[in-house]
Amino acid sequence: MIEMQTLRNQPTQAKFSLLINASRTLTYQELFNLAYPFALFDIKTLNASLYGQFKEVFVTKAQAVTESQLEEIISLVDFIPGATTSQMMVALGTIAMKNAQGGVVALIAFATPGALLLAILGLIYSKYPDPRDLNILIFLGIQGIKSSTVALILQLMISMAMHSIKNRVHFSLSVLSAVLLVAYQQSYVLILTMMMGGILAIMLEYDAENTIGRRTFIKDQTVTPAIVNDPNLINIKNSHKISLLLGNKSLYLYTIILIALLYLNSSYQSMILDISLSFYNIGTFMIGGTPITLPFMYAETVLNPLYINEDAFWLGFGLAAALPGPYLNFAIFLGTHSMGISGGVCCWIAIFVPSILQIWGLLPHWGNFKTNVYMTKFKQGVVSVAIGFLATAVYYSWVDACKYDMPTATVITFLSLIYVSLLNFNSPAVISLGAALFIIRYLALWYYRELDPVIFQQ
Repeated sequence: MIEMQTLRNQPTQAKFSLLINASRTLTYQELFNLAYPFALFDIKTLNASLYGQFKEVFVTKAQAVTESQLEEIISLVDFIPGATTSQMMVALGTIAMKNAQGGVVALIAFATPGALLLAILGLIYSKYPDPRDLNILIFLGIQGIKSSTVALILQLMISMAMHSIKNRVHFSLSVLSAVLLVAYQQSYVLILTMMMGGILAIMLEYDAENTIGRRTFIKDQTVTPAIVNDPNLINIKNSHKISLLLGNKSLYLYTIILIALLYLNSSYQSMILDISLSFYNIGTFMIGGTPITLPFMYAETVLNPLYINEDAFWLGFGLAAALPGPYLNFAIFLGTHSMGISGGVCCWIAIFVPSILQIWGLLPHWGNFKTNVYMTKFKQGVVSVAIGFLATAVYYSWVDACKYDMPTATVITFLSLIYVSLLNFNSPAVISLGAALFIIRYLALWYYRELDPVIFQQ
């Protein structure tokens, strides 16, 4: 009662919401034309430069989203699980068109070009179980791509660690998670370790002085929840509101799909159902950004010999980094390589659906939990664990890259790390240089030093 009276007497503040009053409502064609150029950008993580591109296109140029809306969406996608760039595109498309279809259109325009290329490459590469059967220059280029991929993963891990490892607790969680992944290479171990990391972070960093006696969910009374309560869906004519009903239905649909996949997978022996469930779970537990999917994908595909070999796995990630679109397009390469076009499409859809439903489902409730100290600590712990997983991915990718020529692969990895970290080269440039350097290395051995490389004798 005292708390309610205190709140009632507080002065009224300017309210923020995702209501779109003065902003334009785009057509499908306009939205598609705005979204597809983003597929050509170098998307490694959701960083400040990409924020600037979103602001320039959707806020300044199209005037379909306000700056305050963009900032609120950025804060949400940086907090919740899922593919950050893809969720940003879905949210902006939804607001720009005032309906859920806009989010789907924006995501398709953003992800499809790179996905089509990766599907074709995955199908072609599946015809060569031994990569040494390929054309010699293509084979050498692939080894260079895998060597540069190690540097990209290492750079992602370093940047995440510098941003997220803030104390000894976070560092200890990262080291412990790396050890556990090496010892127990199972996907359920990864999920349980991430959850336990979040819980330990809350317990070990619990600030009794600032949190005892407060409610679990601490609400900032100066901020209005981002989404207003509207009984109607957002696609009703002349409605400029993001609906709470859409959010709730998205969460229900997510649960229904998960239960359906679990039931079908237990009732029918199907590789497509099995891997679709795996990628649906991967899309769900993508806490900390898209790079965190690497350890999960590795456990679900490489460690299961029915799916994909290690050589194709790291090549696929390198190609996803070099081609347009988000890293999650990596899923369609894996699915197509192991089970053809149908498997690739299923994996691609399965890994994107959780991100779409999460952004729609959690955006209406963002105002209720964004200031929750427990959830913030939990995410910090989970991200620390994920960094440890990413460190093991660096090791495994380096081992695979060094399979045929350790000295050359190691040198190219080091040079690629310099390119991406110090010289600020983008991912396609780093991958291309890695492939070119590996080819040049062996051409020099053949034509100038007249040496017979041992790479094909292993």
